[in-house]
Amino acid sequence: MSNPINVSNTIENQTKRPRLSGKFILLGASILSAVAFLVWTGTQSATVYYHTVNEVQDMGDEAYDRLIRVNGTVTDNSIKSSPDKKLLKFSLQDASGKIPVEFRGLPPDLFGYSIDGRYQEVIVEGQLQPDGVFRARSLIVKHGPDFEPREIPAR
Repeated sequence: MSNPINVSNTIENQTKRPRLSGKFILLGASILSAVAFLVWTGTQSATVYYHTVNEVQDMGDEAYDRLIRVNGTVTDNSIKSSPDKKLLKFSLQDASGKIPVEFRGLPPDLFGYSIDGRYQEVIVEGQLQPDGVFRARSLIVKHGPDFEPREIPAR
């Protein structure tokens, strides 16, 4: 005797797709939300552009809670460092004005050198304090393509 095959039952089994449970959908949505949040917060801190000294001063209270980059030139004879060399104070200027800057840490090697009687341009990144001082968390010295390391004296 042959076993009859139920064709309609076989076709139904092949066309049915497994349903995703609500737990898997919720897990996927949570992971997607977390990744989107990380991408958004990462791009927020990476999209800081340069401000002029005047723009920072005009921001007022808004500048206190934001990470800001300011581009300018170190003012002549304004560089002062603490005895332990861990605190550096100087004034940053551009065509729109001056702003006092404090930086904690080791400055870049090229910081503080003048070329043709003019200090180099720097970029400071940090926050403006209510007392008007810009507290920099990073200090970048801009230099041209003619970079040459300074001579190390022989011992």
